[in-house]
Amino acid sequence: MEHILEITLLYDFYGGLLTDKQKDIFELYYHDDLSLAEIAEQFSISRQGVYDTLKRCETLLFQYENAIQLVKRFIKSNNSIKKMIDKMEEIEKNLEYPDKILMQIKDMKDMAYKILNG
Repeated sequence: MEHILEITLLYDFYGGLLTDKQKDIFELYYHDDLSLAEIAEQFSISRQGVYDTLKRCETLLFQYENAIQLVKRFIKSNNSIKKMIDKMEEIEKNLEYPDKILMQIKDMKDMAYKILNG
């Protein structure tokens, strides 16, 4: 997984566990794409201080994931649901079933889409 995508996904799950200052710096850097110098100026700290805070955030986020594994389970669930949807679509296209079974397949697919889309 690309590092920025991975770290922002970890932040989505565990960002609430960071301090307010850590969250602010993380969001300015990763979400708002500000430079270390721009963030340092806003917080009246050095660029090294911003860098250290970002590295600390990353370390914490990875530690939380290693302990709790919510992101791993989320990705696994999404992949499973996508496979279920693919199978249901395959059945709909290639096999002829009574209307009742087709309706059940459609209902299952709708439920899977709801899970995926939150």
